[in-house]
Amino acid sequence: MSTSAEIEVEREGAVLICRIAGEIDMNNAAFLREELTGAVPNDAEALAVDLAAVRYLDSSAIELLFELARRLARRRQRLHLIVPERSPLRRLLELTDIASVAVVETGPAAPGV
Repeated sequence: MSTSAEIEVEREGAVLICRIAGEIDMNNAAFLREELTGAVPNDAEALAVDLAAVRYLDSSAIELLFELARRLARRRQRLHLIVPERSPLRRLLELTDIASVAVVETGPAAPGV
């Protein structure tokens, strides 16, 4: 399956860090859902999704983030979203009130952001 997003997952202690680059939309949201939910082991305390290199989110991407936060909460795990302060995604995430289900953090900007 081709996707317009690249995903890289690594573990740092009890936190799983997922870096996504590209676009998250209806064409790849199901693929990313599978990748993210399958990557989080039961013993992880949190999943940190770094959105610094993401250029675009549509409604299916927002739905994916809310669903992911609910799944993790049922497992007593947390979702952290890393969004640079100057990212255009930050306003979209504020409007959707993603902070009600996930911790939104300011992270370093990806090159070109």
